Order: sequence, then structure tokens, then C-alpha cells
Amino acid sequence: MLTLRAFSLTSLGLLTGFMAAAQTPGTAPTPTTLLSWVVWFLAGVVLLMAVMIAVSVTSTAQRRYEAEQGQPTAEVVVAQAVTVKEAPQVVLLEEAVYA
Repeated sequence: MLTLRAFSLTSLGLLTGFMAAAQTPGTAPTPTTLLSWVVWFLAGVVLLMAVMIAVSVTSTAQRRYEAEQGQPTAEVVVAQAVTVKEAPQVVLLEEAVYA
């Protein structure tokens, strides 16, 4: 009974909302709103590209800084582990996070 009542009230509310929206004049998007949608979309693309470039530059700078500090990189550790047969082999993998 509760499910039937909730379904009936929801469908009645949607039906009256659609009827009210159909009776309002000028429901078609105006050129101004279309232009603003295009501008906001382009702004979003530019923002996304800026974030991707910033992440790339930061990652490159971090790797360069680690190399200058003399810290062994993952490639050096792997190369050392491969050349030494007696020592346990340690392999460091860089994990990439894609959001």
C-alpha cells in the first residue's frame, strides 16, 4: 500500500509538472543561453587542460628534484637489484593514479 501510494503521488507530481512546463511560453532555449552554455563548456575544457598541465609540470619538477638530491630513482634500484644475484631483488613500481 505504501509503495502504491508513493508511486501514485510521484507520478501525479511529475504529470502536473510536465503539464505546467508545457503551458509556459518560450520554453525553447534562447540564443543567449546557448551562447552561455558554449562559453561555460569552453571554460571547463580550458580549466581541465590547465589542471592537467599543472600536474604534469609538478610531476616533472618533483622527479628532477629527486634526481638532483641524489636519491635513487626506481630505475636505478631495479638495475641494482638485477645486477646483484645474492641480494634479494627489490622492485619498486611507480603507481599512476588516473582519476
